[in-house]
Amino acid sequence: MEKAWYIGNTTIRNPKRLKDGLRALSLSPLHGNLIGKENELEFSRLLDSEDIVRVERLHELPLKDASDVGRKWRAALMQLGFLKPSFADRPFTITQNGLRLINANTLLVEQECFLRALLAHQIPSPIESYPEPTFSPLRIILEVITGLQKVGLESSISMDEMASIVQLVHKIDDVDNAIMRISDHRTNLSLLSTPRERRAYINRIRESVASYLYSQQATTLKDYADTNFRYLKLTGLFIESGRRLIVAEHKKIVVEQIVSEAYVPINENDYLEVLWNGAKLPTDNAPQAIRAIEATIELLERNGDAVSVPNLAELEVADLSYLRLQLEEDWLKVLEMQYAKKQPEEWEEILSYLRALTQSLRGSGGLIPQGEGPAYFEWVLWRAFLAINNMENKPWEARRFNIDQEFLPVGTAPGGGPDMIFEFDTFVVVAEVTLTTSSRQEAAEGEPVRRHVAHLVDYYAQQGKRVYGLFIANKVDTNTAETYRIGVWYRPDDSRMALDIVPLTLTQFADLFEAGFSGNKQLDYRVVEQIIRNCLVESRSEAPEWKKRIENQINVAVQQLQIS
Repeated sequence: MEKAWYIGNTTIRNPKRLKDGLRALSLSPLHGNLIGKENELEFSRLLDSEDIVRVERLHELPLKDASDVGRKWRAALMQLGFLKPSFADRPFTITQNGLRLINANTLLVEQECFLRALLAHQIPSPIESYPEPTFSPLRIILEVITGLQKVGLESSISMDEMASIVQLVHKIDDVDNAIMRISDHRTNLSLLSTPRERRAYINRIRESVASYLYSQQATTLKDYADTNFRYLKLTGLFIESGRRLIVAEHKKIVVEQIVSEAYVPINENDYLEVLWNGAKLPTDNAPQAIRAIEATIELLERNGDAVSVPNLAELEVADLSYLRLQLEEDWLKVLEMQYAKKQPEEWEEILSYLRALTQSLRGSGGLIPQGEGPAYFEWVLWRAFLAINNMENKPWEARRFNIDQEFLPVGTAPGGGPDMIFEFDTFVVVAEVTLTTSSRQEAAEGEPVRRHVAHLVDYYAQQGKRVYGLFIANKVDTNTAETYRIGVWYRPDDSRMALDIVPLTLTQFADLFEAGFSGNKQLDYRVVEQIIRNCLVESRSEAPEWKKRIENQINVAVQQLQIS
């Protein structure tokens, strides 16, 4: 019987964190010693303690075995070639491509590590059992997408097409048949008039497919499709638009270069070395790299950007690679500027995320991926200020967390600085957020937030700009409020600095945001400053009273915004 395939591991719902897990392992005594149930459990604890994945069983009483989490992370890292398996010279050590991933300092470099991994990855293999014949999941996807374009169909794969058709293709020779099935599937859907009829048809097809698969249910096919989308997007070749996988504009030439070479499975004797080192990319070749560079230059110039580059024919491959990635980075910034300009129109979606974060994340309507609450908190506040607009710093300068090429968050902002900095014409907002609500909030946020604001006060004073700290949490602990109410920091020379920091609840901020945008309005950044100043005036009261007065100021501001 047939089997559907999937990339990586379905239990790792956020493969964007694989790099963080690999880095944590590299700095741990477990590196080179990840054998046995106890060490697998220690790996689970490591992943949890580093906030890479929340392992609920480690926080429950009585304690339950959670070694399977470490085991599954290890398996996923091995399947992608970032970790050598136990039969290598030294068990479970990080590979050359794994080291390249750990050391990657930009999104584009990370994506190339995953692209090298998935270009090499094939199943079955010495570390992954699967029925013959040997095939490359990535090549199957690329052949289907480019094949759809050749026959005049939309060159994309929907989640449902992935679930019921594409992930059941095991040979390049079967791609044409898959394209015909996709064409029929789309035609049949187009004949149905209501979303309910289309959903029933999709479910019926998936149930039918599952009925002849070996021990795989219809729900399993959906899970596999979702997992495949996630891993494929890590390569940078694809983005997701309307639940459809499409080739990223700036990667079309690379896709063309990959599929121009006939697929030949890697010899079993060579497979592990190729996987561990990462497959060669077309752009490792100078002429192909130049083609990719020229295609990116054309994109930038079409956008109105002037691009000046040296004589490409005189550059070494390493220099071409560096230049190509720089130009692609420029293109991603073009896209981020376009994204930023659209945020005022997206205010209702932003509000839905703000409201979702005020709830238990399990009850957030699926908007917030499991374990990603802190990252999405920073991300949605960044989007909220992009919607308020009029910022003088660039969108990527306003955030310290990373985003992917779909502008979704990849982890939280690193320590050592504020989460976000929003610079306006006469003032600056230094924003910090937390989902911590207990008395630990003051210990975790009191000193760092004051330090981050203080470090920017003197810098912006030279530009004549006042710096405000904005601290947002679902619940503001009174001890935290007291720390900010006092608002003092001492410089190295013991001179005293007064800090302006206002603590708000997320509900209060969401109420302001909604009132400022509803009724075809746009929340004025100067109104935001005035609200902060009004709250600071009330800081002469002790912390419990100050919190009440802040609440009153917010309520008054909301009412004024609603009638304006």
